[in-house]
Parts: sequence; structure tokens; C-alpha cells
Amino acid sequence: MSWHDLIPKTSISQETMEALAPVFAAQKLFNQGHYPEAEAGFCKALDHFPPKSAGRVLIYNKLGILYEKIGESRQALDSYEKSVQEGALTPFTYQRMCQLHLEANRFPKALGCAQQGIKVLKKARTNLPQEIYFWFVFQKLKRKINHRLRSPKRV
Repeated sequence: MSWHDLIPKTSISQETMEALAPVFAAQKLFNQGHYPEAEAGFCKALDHFPPKSAGRVLIYNKLGILYEKIGESRQALDSYEKSVQEGALTPFTYQRMCQLHLEANRFPKALGCAQQGIKVLKKARTNLPQEIYFWFVFQKLKRKINHRLRSPKRV
């Protein structure tokens, strides 16, 4: 089964599919481990989409994943934040931001991302199982953050 089989045929225009072609090409490079080329491809693909579009949100999320993969947490966080600025309504973005802040011991920011993620669930285009899954993910992250906030600092 290819990715073409997973995309609803009636909801994506040919024009959109053509605009997404560079994103798919960059994803293929990423999958092959060609990270610098994939990064360049994703960045170039941003030019194919207007500001505040779902395409830009998708690309910034993909860049965030790429940067996490190569160990560039700050760049990953910047990409996810750009995704939010573009209007991200996917809980994934907030979950990744929360996790990165948590790993960097920025607990108040992590907690804020978890709370934003829960709020975005109401607007997200997720199905019920996905919504339930992310709700539990955010609840677990909040418990972990609150536990660390209450724990005495270890020297």
C-alpha cells in the first residue's frame, strides 16, 4: 500500500498534490537518512504554500522531527513554534514541544504546552481514538511535569 492509497481522493485537489510533491520528495530523502538534503527540500517546499496554511504547518512539523532526529533540540523546538504560529491544530505539535521543554527542565513551559495541547484537541481534526490517545498523553505529561515541579532539587 502506498501513501496515495491512504489519502482521500475527493478531498485533495490535483493542484494541492502538485504543491505537496516537494514535501513527499523531502520525506523520501529523510527516510533514506539524507538529512541535509531533506532539510533543504522541506525549506524549499515552504515556498509552495501561503502563510497560515496547512502545508506550512505540515512542513514545520516535519522539520521539527528531522531536527529531533539529528539531535538539534533547539531547532526542533523553533520549528514546532513556527508551526504553532502558522496555526497548528494538531496535538502532535504541542506534545513534541512539551516533551522538548520537559527534557530541558523548562517545566512551566512544558506545562503550558500540555495545557495548550488539551485545548487544541477540541479544534483538531482528529478522530475519537486519536483524541482519546492524545488526551491521555497530555495527562501523563502533566503528571510528570507536576511531579518534577514538586520534587526537591537534587544536587
